[in-house]
Amino acid sequence: MQYPYFRSERFKKEYKKLDPHQQILVKKKIDKIVENPEIGKPLRSPLQNFKSERVEKLRIIYVLEGKLIKFAWIDDRGHVYD
Repeated sequence: MQYPYFRSERFKKEYKKLDPHQQILVKKKIDKIVENPEIGKPLRSPLQNFKSERVEKLRIIYVLEGKLIKFAWIDDRGHVYD
């Protein structure tokens, strides 16, 4: 079952900055998350409602609200939790 999803403006902006190879990898990971949103790693406070999924050195941060997946942001793992 595919869950409906929404990409925030921040996510869209950061996605456009990625090189084409990274964009392909992120798109593939989004497809996997949409099929099974529970695959992501649960984050700790203050981001306890969010999940994180790895794509090379990037992290995709998202939240599952009911049956809707909201992709919040994407960034390098060293900066994503700032």
